Amino acid sequence: MRRLLAALLALLLLGGTPARAELPAGQVWLDHVQRDLLPWWRHPGAQGQPVGRFPTFRCNDGAPYDAAKPCAELKNAPDWIRAELGRDYVRMQARQVYAYAIGFHLSGDVALLRLAQAGVQDLRARARDPDSGSFASWFEAGRPQPALGRRTAQDLAYAGLALAALYYVTHDDTLLEDLVRLKDHVFARYRDERSGLIRWVADDDGSGEAKRDELVATLDQLNAYLILVTPALPEGALKTAWRRDIAALSEALVERYHDAAGSRFVGTRGRPDSEGPRGRHNDFGHSVKAYWMIYLGARQNGDAALERFAAEGMRRTLDAAWLARSGSWASRVLGRNELDEGKEWWIYAELDQALATLALEQGDDPARLERSWRFWLERLTDRRRGEVWGWVAPDGSVPPDALKQHHWKNGYHSLEHALVGYLAAQGLRGEPATLHYAVPAQTDPARLRPYVFGGTIAGSSTREVEGVTVQAVRFTLARSGAPR
Repeated sequence: MRRLLAALLALLLLGGTPARAELPAGQVWLDHVQRDLLPWWRHPGAQGQPVGRFPTFRCNDGAPYDAAKPCAELKNAPDWIRAELGRDYVRMQARQVYAYAIGFHLSGDVALLRLAQAGVQDLRARARDPDSGSFASWFEAGRPQPALGRRTAQDLAYAGLALAALYYVTHDDTLLEDLVRLKDHVFARYRDERSGLIRWVADDDGSGEAKRDELVATLDQLNAYLILVTPALPEGALKTAWRRDIAALSEALVERYHDAAGSRFVGTRGRPDSEGPRGRHNDFGHSVKAYWMIYLGARQNGDAALERFAAEGMRRTLDAAWLARSGSWASRVLGRNELDEGKEWWIYAELDQALATLALEQGDDPARLERSWRFWLERLTDRRRGEVWGWVAPDGSVPPDALKQHHWKNGYHSLEHALVGYLAAQGLRGEPATLHYAVPAQTDPARLRPYVFGGTIAGSSTREVEGVTVQAVRFTLARSGAPR
C-alpha cells in the first residue's frame, strides 16, 4: 500500500494540477536521485582514469570528452565552453565529490562514498599545495595552474566544497585539517581588512584581476563550506570563530553588494554595467543565493533581524522571478518589464531551494513548489540518459546546444536540489527524513543535522557495509520558525 501511495503521489506531481497544492512525499526526490541523477554519475565515463580523477567535460551520452574524436555537442559548443576544453578544473572535480557524498547521504550506498573519497584523495595528491594549504584551479597538460596568489577566491572556495561535503557525512578530522588550512589561507591572503570582503585574487600581476570587485569571491566562502560545516564542528574555539566569520562576511556582502532600491544583490561593483540588468552575475540566481546564505548564517547565529531581512529578500526575488503561466522560474531581468524566461539549471535550483526553505521554516505558502518541481522533473531532466540539462527554452524544450556537463556544470546543484526537495517534502508533510552518515561511533548526535535545516533526531540504526559503519538517522524537520 505504501508503494502504491508513493506511486500515486508521483503521478500527481507529474500529472495534472490538483485542486489545491498537495506536495508529494519525499520518495519522489529519492526516485529522481536513483532514476535520473545517479546513473549519470555512476557511468564509467564519470569516474575517471584512475578512478577519482573525474573529467571536467563529458558528452551528452556520458562519454568523457576526447580531443581526438570530439562529440558534436562539445565540438560545436558555445565559444565560452570550447575555449576551455583543454583544461580539467578542480572546482568541477570538487563538485563531483559533493555529488557522490550527497548521493551516499540520501541512499546509504557505500560505493558512492568510496567515489567521493577517491576524488578527494586525488585532489589532495595533485592539487593541494602542502606549504600554503591552497589548491590549484585547473590542470592543463597535467600541470596544476595558475601560480599561487593568482587562483581566484571562488575557485578556492569550491576546492573547499569537496572537503566540506565529505567531512559533513564522515566527520573525518584529516579533511577538517585541510579545510581549515585552506580557509585560513584565503582569509590571510585574500581578505581586505578595510571592507572585510574577500578579494578576487591575492596578487596583482598588472592584468587588473586583483581589482575585480566580485560578489562571488566572498559569497562562495559561505556557500561552499562555512554554512555547511560550521554546525557540524565540535563545540569550541574553531566553531565560535567560524560563526563570527559567517556574521562578518554576511555584513560585508550586504554593505557592498546589496541594492536596497532594487531588492537584489549586484554581481560586481566598479564596472560600467554593474548596476545594469545585463551586468555580470546580475540574475535571480546570485541574488537569491546571497539572501539564502545570509538567512542560513543568521539562523545559525541567532540574528533575528538579519534573518528577517534575508527572508524578505528571498520573497521579493521569488515574486519577481515567478512565471505563473508556465509554473516555472525566469532567470534574470533583461530590461524594463522584460524577463529572460529561459531556464538555467543552477538558477532554477537556487530559486526552488529558497522557496522550500521559506515554506519549511517560515510557514510560507508552498503552492508554487508543486508546479515548479513538476517543471524540473518533466522538462529540465534528461530521463533517457540522466542528469539535468544546463539550459532549456522557456517552454522547457531542449535546444541543440544544451549540455549536461562542462567546466561550470557538474552534479553539485542537481544533487543539492534533490536533497533540499526531499527534506522539504518530508518536513512539510510532517514526516521524518532519513539521511546516512559514516561518522565515528562516539560522535555527538548534536553535530548531525538535516543539511542546512533544523531538526531533531527521531531515531537511528547502524549497519556494517564493506568495513564502513553506515548510520541511518531519522530527523523530524523543524517547521515554521521553530528554534534550531
